[in-house]
Amino acid sequence: MKKVNVYYDKLYYGFPIVLVSYYDTDGTPNITTISSTYSLRDMMAIGFSTKGYALNRIKEVSDFVVNIVDSSQVEAVNFCGKNTGAECKKFDSLSLTPVPSKVVSAPIIEECPISIECRMTDVIESENHMGITNILAKIKGRLVSEAYLNGSGRLNVSAFDDLLYVGDGDSKGYRKMK
Repeated sequence: MKKVNVYYDKLYYGFPIVLVSYYDTDGTPNITTISSTYSLRDMMAIGFSTKGYALNRIKEVSDFVVNIVDSSQVEAVNFCGKNTGAECKKFDSLSLTPVPSKVVSAPIIEECPISIECRMTDVIESENHMGITNILAKIKGRLVSEAYLNGSGRLNVSAFDDLLYVGDGDSKGYRKMK
């Protein structure tokens, strides 16, 4: 396989797209689209643009929920990624339902098949990566749609219908898992 050097600003090689939900400081439920996340055991890591409205609200309120979308939610993903919570109430503009979590002070998105309830533990900003802020959090709870479980209550991997974000800074788009 012949390879060539490329000089992209970014290279997203297929990250799951999630909707991160949280409450504004006045208690209004809000959402943002994120494609830079990972979890390991009871830790969640999320990468944000340092100037983002959602990042600054989460730094104030600490709790949030990572909601895994399915391929039917492209419209919500696009809307939440293009619009700032500082200027609109996103839940009011979408067919998504905020449901209070029982373990963190953040809303779960009812229509998302997986929700991971989190409490922020660390904020990482580095001079080596200006404009990027990473949030680390402790996972406090996990909710999975019954449709994503097998008869033994374990994940049914073939049921997953996630969206992946792929791009190079100029050309970008989604790939469906199925």
